[in-house]
Amino acid sequence: MQSSEIESLLRTKFGIEPSRCDRLDGEVDHNTLVVDNHGRHFVFKVHSPDTPTADLDMQDAALQHVAAAGLSTDSPRLIARETIHTDDGERVARLLSWVEGRPVSQEAATPELLRSIGQTVARVDRALAGFVHPATGRTYRWNMLQCGDLGASLDDPPSNGWASATIRSFTDALPALQALPQQTIHNDANDDNIVVAADGTVSLIDYGDIATGPRIIGLGVAAAYAMFGQVDPLSAATDLIAGYHETAPLDPSELALLDTVIRTRLAMSIAIAQRQVREQPDNAGYLTTSQAAITEVVALLDTIPPAFAHATYRDACGYLPIADQRSIDTFFGTAGFDPAPIVDGDLASATVLDWSQGAERSQSIPDDRPSLGKYAELRTVYDTEAFATPFGERRTLHLGIDVFVPDGRSVHSPLDGVIHSSEVRDLPGDYGGVVIIEYRTPDGIPFWMLVGHLAHASVERLARGQRIDRGAEFAVVGSRSENGGWAPHLHVQLFTDLLGRSTDLDGVARASQRDVWTSISPNPAPLIVGVDRLAVRADHTRSTTSIARRRRTNLSPSLSLSYAEPLHIVGGDGAELIDVDGRRWLDLVNNVAHVGHEHPRVVDAITAQAHRLNTNTRYLHPNIVDYAERLRALFPDPLSVVFLTNSGSEAVDLALRLARTATARDGVLTLDWAYHGNLSSLVEISPYKFNRAGGRGPSDRVRICELPDPFRGAHGHDGPRYADDVDRQARSLAGAGVPAAAFVHESISGCGGQIDLADGYLEAAYAHARAAGALCIADEVQCGLGRVGADWWAFERQGVVPDIVTMGKPLGNGHPLGAVITTPHVARAFANGMEYFNTFGGNPVSCAAGLAVLDVIDAERLRANAETTGGRLISRLKELAERHTSIGDVRGRGLFVGIDLVDDHDTLAPATRRAAATVEGLRRRGILVSSDGPDDNVLKIKPPMVITTDQIDRTIDALDETLTIVDEQLA
Repeated sequence: MQSSEIESLLRTKFGIEPSRCDRLDGEVDHNTLVVDNHGRHFVFKVHSPDTPTADLDMQDAALQHVAAAGLSTDSPRLIARETIHTDDGERVARLLSWVEGRPVSQEAATPELLRSIGQTVARVDRALAGFVHPATGRTYRWNMLQCGDLGASLDDPPSNGWASATIRSFTDALPALQALPQQTIHNDANDDNIVVAADGTVSLIDYGDIATGPRIIGLGVAAAYAMFGQVDPLSAATDLIAGYHETAPLDPSELALLDTVIRTRLAMSIAIAQRQVREQPDNAGYLTTSQAAITEVVALLDTIPPAFAHATYRDACGYLPIADQRSIDTFFGTAGFDPAPIVDGDLASATVLDWSQGAERSQSIPDDRPSLGKYAELRTVYDTEAFATPFGERRTLHLGIDVFVPDGRSVHSPLDGVIHSSEVRDLPGDYGGVVIIEYRTPDGIPFWMLVGHLAHASVERLARGQRIDRGAEFAVVGSRSENGGWAPHLHVQLFTDLLGRSTDLDGVARASQRDVWTSISPNPAPLIVGVDRLAVRADHTRSTTSIARRRRTNLSPSLSLSYAEPLHIVGGDGAELIDVDGRRWLDLVNNVAHVGHEHPRVVDAITAQAHRLNTNTRYLHPNIVDYAERLRALFPDPLSVVFLTNSGSEAVDLALRLARTATARDGVLTLDWAYHGNLSSLVEISPYKFNRAGGRGPSDRVRICELPDPFRGAHGHDGPRYADDVDRQARSLAGAGVPAAAFVHESISGCGGQIDLADGYLEAAYAHARAAGALCIADEVQCGLGRVGADWWAFERQGVVPDIVTMGKPLGNGHPLGAVITTPHVARAFANGMEYFNTFGGNPVSCAAGLAVLDVIDAERLRANAETTGGRLISRLKELAERHTSIGDVRGRGLFVGIDLVDDHDTLAPATRRAAATVEGLRRRGILVSSDGPDDNVLKIKPPMVITTDQIDRTIDALDETLTIVDEQLA
């Protein structure tokens, strides 16, 4: 169609006045980018006359369905659809919204972008799972489930032979694919249909190929195209698959078919392109645009065994790469596993060599006794061309154990087995004589031992299938002249999967694939009698990237990380954290390290007690009573009975049990935006959790009391007026038949925004609660133990004495230790015949840590430091507020401080974006803070109590500079 026709149709049929029309490539349709006279962008699609109306109805309905799903990514929207008349006959024309961004082919394929693509494909799949339309099951050339006849029409080039064979073998996987859950899938996440916006948001366009099938096919399509142009296509696909799994978890049954799907999609592209070129020779340029890239990918994939790709995809999704490894490892730990020595002689006294990167390469092999080369060691000795790969990374990770013994020494089978294969590989640096023996667990799970560097003659007499009894000699150690030029030794390697190969298996692998290879080839030490499996296992230090990936796969996505660029922290010192590169970061967040990171007195106390004894509290030991006595001395009467726990959450949970047992009631009064811990019982009383994303709101036995916030609250500094709500909510509970057992509060509200409760609040609130028959629980987990300066506990300034006080993180300076202190009356009521026992609450090591923390607070006068440095911090922050109108309020006591950022001083509009930018800006300056509060607009400052005035001044200067820049950016 001519551009003049397009412009006329836009005016007459769609009411669009075009200012620009640019032709877009397309497989069948005539596509145009349209910019109207208002600067709006559209896609105008004129469909082929033979396009079934049902197909277009399906696309339109799918677009509407996906748009209604409210995805976090953009998707095209149908604006109008008309039937038009052209020289070719009647056609359908559709006007769609334009999705802003650039095709992914114009972006650098970083791991982060590939993960985002996977996440987007998963979100679209999840939205389409609920979409049903008859046309999704149509006969369609791009539906993989219907691809069986494509291979027959291919011509002769080598890549076509590969494609034909791949499509033929796909029929073996078809029943398993058909057995998976079927749904509507996008089915065409190629690099022309993936759009990346300026902010990094990834969107999918073009719903013309949607079909019914298992979602693994749609993922396989995206993964296949992600491989294009990549030096390491498997790694690129793995990043995308990991992103998909993070959003929509994949089952092992799906992953078992994924490599087949990816290879089949590439084969389909070859076959269909060839067929389309015959049908549309004038459009050959567009139709073959991907063929060169596919040829390159196919050549690289041909070097990767499908079983290895499968293991890699399982690893990316958090599964054990080789599922059978678990059964094999389990067998090695049983009494029935009794291997014979693999060589004569005592290997227990063998020298363990260090040939790792950075070690002396020329470390000598002793002549007078055996020696061992380590498993999973990164070595620089593999410097020949034989260890290069086409993926831009050399093979340096040693996957076996070297056993250095004289040549001619007999080699024995550790177990009853069968010769799987044997060969003489007589190239420099190779194995020489090599044998693979197959063994089986009692459950019939096979595993294999590869032994290399054997004498040729001893290997040549072995036959495939030959039985080898436990302890029987099957070969001898080869000399240097016949084992690849290496000093006489054995290379012993264990395999849980042979990857479809024989004696050409790798004994050295790429370091970046360590997690996969150490599942394929675990530590073989169990098969070598006398070898300490830990002594011969090389140390392994994960990179920052590797740690981040492993967190995503094997830790819950609910476990968040701080900062846009997370820190890799390896040490601490005082008020500073130290990253992997040695950079020091001033830590203003970590109240857990109460007396400073890694305080030597606390570390020494933990170490010394751990050397002597750590056990439960059913035995007499001085530490627990000494610590209880020291802790009791910090509280006013009648608080005198101590319970010890392993955490603050355990402590608050126990406090609830005490209150409910003592009062024979269940109801709880809690402050708005309170957070009391991560146990289910505490999420129930924490509005910060149950009233936010994922929460279910308050239960019938919980009532929320108004937070006495002097800055934003309705009653300003009038604490008693806020406390009236305690009375109202207590009456509400009583009226519902669940009278209050407890009124629980943080003495300074942390997650509520570092709120120092309005004056007089607790005195009045306690009076209302006790009048209603409830006990009063002060949660001092975050703000207690001298953090507020003049007082040991934050509740003291309000002139009250709680019935129960809870403590946690700071007591042990990060060591697991929490505590509850209560009155004798409450403790006696709790002793109702049901024993309270906490296996390791109050163990000797934890109590030693707690005693050391108290010693440090006293010896270093840290309460006084909190008072003086905290006072300086608050004073300087208030000075800063006079220059920065975004600082709405500075509040807190001692070293528990909040900075409430606002966008408007009159309305007090919370400055959420400003707070996030400030947190990141301070991080760039080496200072760590976080934000909190209902709107995440309050900067929290609660550093280790050893912080200095110089560090406070540095913080103020950095905050001044950061706020100036952020204010300018947001203005």
